[in-house]
Amino acid sequence: MKASLLSSLKPVAALLLACFAGVVSASDHYQMAIVQATPGAADIQNGAIEQGLLELNSASRAKADLFGKTMALCVANTRLAEYESATPACNRAVHLARTNALASSAERREMQALALTNRGVMHWVSLDVAKAQQDFQRAAKLSDSKLVQNNLQQFEGRLETLMASATASTLP
Repeated sequence: MKASLLSSLKPVAALLLACFAGVVSASDHYQMAIVQATPGAADIQNGAIEQGLLELNSASRAKADLFGKTMALCVANTRLAEYESATPACNRAVHLARTNALASSAERREMQALALTNRGVMHWVSLDVAKAQQDFQRAAKLSDSKLVQNNLQQFEGRLETLMASATASTLP
């Protein structure tokens, strides 16, 4: 079982989704992680999100591990701006990553970092800046992966721009 978990996590880096957060600005380039072996993941990654969700939701439990399915639901619903559905999926992915008894502590840290950065993107595009900051910072403490660090840098740059803009607009 552990070998199956490891084989499904290794391709995570292969399917990094660029989430262009048009809600915030056309130049935001956050990335979200999805487990490649998850049914519907390829469709979600290629922008056929509705088709990916259909495949994901019709897959048997044996075909889709719970963490992979939950990560895919978080990504798909975030990309559809369906935050009421994305929020519980993203929260559950963080919980599943933290409590996965089949993974080593290093694997759990990496899974949790990816789930946190996904949830950070969801919070950012839904304009919950404080929660986005918490998730991006927590993810960066758990992992120094390029994906996690890129999202933190993107967030910090956007936050700095927003704060400078807010400061400039309050000056007489």
